Amino acid sequence: MNAESGDIFLGIDLGTSSCKVALVDSSGNIIAMSVNSYPLSVSGDGRAEQNPEDWWNAVVTGMREVVRSAGTGKISSIGVTGQWSGTVAVDMNGDPIAPAIVWMDTRGEEIIREISGGFPSISGYRVDKLVRWLHITGGAPAHSGKDSLAHILYMKRFMPEIYEKAYKFLEPKDFIVSRLTGKIVASWDNVALLWSTDNRDSSHVAYSQHLIRMNSLDAAKLPDLVSPVSVAGKVREGVSSTTGISSNASVIAGCGDTQCSLIGVGAVDDNDVHIYLGTSSWVTAHVPYKKTDIFHNIASLPSAIPGKYFIAAEQENACNCLEYVSKLLSIEGNDKYDIIDMECRASPACSNGLVFLPWLFGERAPVENPFLRGGFFNMGLNNTRSDMIRSVMEGVAMNSRWLLGIVEKFIGKKSGQILMAGGGVISSTWSQIYADVLDRRILVVDNPRYSTVKGVALLSAVGSGIMKITDLRVLREKTRAFEPEARNTRNYDKLFTQFVSYYKNNSSSMREMNSRELKFTPQ
Repeated sequence: MNAESGDIFLGIDLGTSSCKVALVDSSGNIIAMSVNSYPLSVSGDGRAEQNPEDWWNAVVTGMREVVRSAGTGKISSIGVTGQWSGTVAVDMNGDPIAPAIVWMDTRGEEIIREISGGFPSISGYRVDKLVRWLHITGGAPAHSGKDSLAHILYMKRFMPEIYEKAYKFLEPKDFIVSRLTGKIVASWDNVALLWSTDNRDSSHVAYSQHLIRMNSLDAAKLPDLVSPVSVAGKVREGVSSTTGISSNASVIAGCGDTQCSLIGVGAVDDNDVHIYLGTSSWVTAHVPYKKTDIFHNIASLPSAIPGKYFIAAEQENACNCLEYVSKLLSIEGNDKYDIIDMECRASPACSNGLVFLPWLFGERAPVENPFLRGGFFNMGLNNTRSDMIRSVMEGVAMNSRWLLGIVEKFIGKKSGQILMAGGGVISSTWSQIYADVLDRRILVVDNPRYSTVKGVALLSAVGSGIMKITDLRVLREKTRAFEPEARNTRNYDKLFTQFVSYYKNNSSSMREMNSRELKFTPQ
């Protein structure tokens, strides 16, 4: 490790609901932190959009606040991570010309089914196209329409004036990098969901001109690709004068939040399984190979570490389920999470038979199904508010168990322990539920809500040559362990069987209920 005691690194984590900005030292200690939120606009037609200027204002505010709190010290480098599978149309100056279409948006679903379908087909994909996608990229466009490819094609068809005016289409994180540096580039891990890159060599990913044509994209509107750990540029003078951060600070290209979450818990070695429990959730690990499981919508894609792949296996709904239900139950205020934990502990394991299905906005993995919807199953007059709260936590964990089983088959081995991070595991109650439901030892890292922003701050130190990837194992040194309780695990085994059976028995009905052909109108 070449980091000096005075080295400070700045991380930016552009989430779906808020932006975290942190100053971090070489040991992974947070020196200063700022969190600023912004709105999300959604509608029943599948639209999910945000204002990129809201993101940028949150980034600038956060940088000012941490500098004001801790001083600039020696900010050597800056790293950016955050939500991906989103699309920002920008002009030649890098300024947005339309609202950003974010990862939850499904309006491009029909277009993706058109370009990917045909005869003969497997799982809805025309065989020759599927073979080409799998061979070159390691995956294929999700039929849900939530990939960035779907967003761009949606704009091309239904927003032609925006499409024609666009100079480049950027991922959210890459938009922030361009604002910081004035350079319009994209890290190659972050554009994977264009399904237009040749990922066969994860040390050097490039666009495939054949796939670009097959996907009906315009190559001129795609940003140049760089390594996630490469330096995109220095901080612009205007940004420096506004925030107080030196224009000598290097900004690395950065990576998506799923990729960075592995870095943030120190899981830099192959097969170290990590579960992130945030607004959404994912089960992931680094692996040395490109591989695809089309039946469960899982693939290994280029990671933040050149030469490695990460397993992309995302669970669409997690903490957003708890936020939604607690709001319906009028659990609010500064002590909201204390009340939620207290209510959860008042209910026994398995919530007196109440089961929560967490598919409030469809699902990506282990099944790709935008028509799934959630709710409470097997509710009786005996069930209480405490049962409802606990069943939400259990239902999210059940879905993670379902996904974990698929991921472990993908890896070819069972994990002995799992590194966890994200806002959800701040709750020791939820962490214990995960240990019991998964029947695994759970290691919750220090400051789990801020693990990703810590990870990208230290990744910037790697990109600027100050630290090595292996130095980032320091982030897993401070953990809290949760051991599974055998009695609870036995009960959860039975409940899990019912959980999966509910999906199998009702998925076709939910598709019929939630397809766009079926419209419910008020009387």
